Amino acid sequence: MSLREHIAEMGAARRTVTVYSDDPHPELADRLADWNVELRFDRLPEGTQEGFVTIRQGGEFMGGIDVGVLAGFFEPSLTLPGEARDDPALATFLDSLDETLFHGTDRRQLLAASREFEDRAWRVGTGRLTAGFQRPAALEAQRSVYERLADRGLDVHVYFDGDWNTPTIPGVRMHAVRNDEIGQFWFVAFDGGNGAGRSSQACALLAEETVSSSYSGFWTYDPSRVESLLAYLETTYQ
Repeated sequence: MSLREHIAEMGAARRTVTVYSDDPHPELADRLADWNVELRFDRLPEGTQEGFVTIRQGGEFMGGIDVGVLAGFFEPSLTLPGEARDDPALATFLDSLDETLFHGTDRRQLLAASREFEDRAWRVGTGRLTAGFQRPAALEAQRSVYERLADRGLDVHVYFDGDWNTPTIPGVRMHAVRNDEIGQFWFVAFDGGNGAGRSSQACALLAEETVSSSYSGFWTYDPSRVESLLAYLETTYQ
């Protein structure tokens, strides 16, 4: 199954995002217009200090977060793996919208989601972390991050389309390929670690660049989907 087919397999599962606030937050409607969600607004009494958001799929409650957390995802602050976060509720947001197709997401938002998965791998401290950077320059910009992850003891593999003309990154297995697929897709996948019961920590992000610096895709915490993605990359490009 190709990377594009992994995205197509997500189907049309649709979630409902309801904003409870004294302000309809039209900026959130603009931001979520390209997501496969139905956005609703339920007005709270005027002067309510803090609004909140719920996420449901069918009749199932998926999660709830502050309005500021949802808004903050679109203007993320970034930290290195293993560092304290200013916004720990980001993980709750990612959990609630896993396997929801998105379109038109920019590089900074994908970097914030990627950093959450890299941080999860850091916390576990063992297992395989695989990432696709499209082009060598994108990997070079994250050199210190991936050197840090390799130093942690993770089995780190990185893929890109092109030639690597600077010193290799210590501890990182680098896969330079000439392939349009690798050049078009951004991915980060963590197998969950090598210990018993660690599969619950598995996670992956996969996105295709549709226009310059704009992406469509999904993220998932389903171990079987993560395993399928990793197996495809390993058998196709190694």
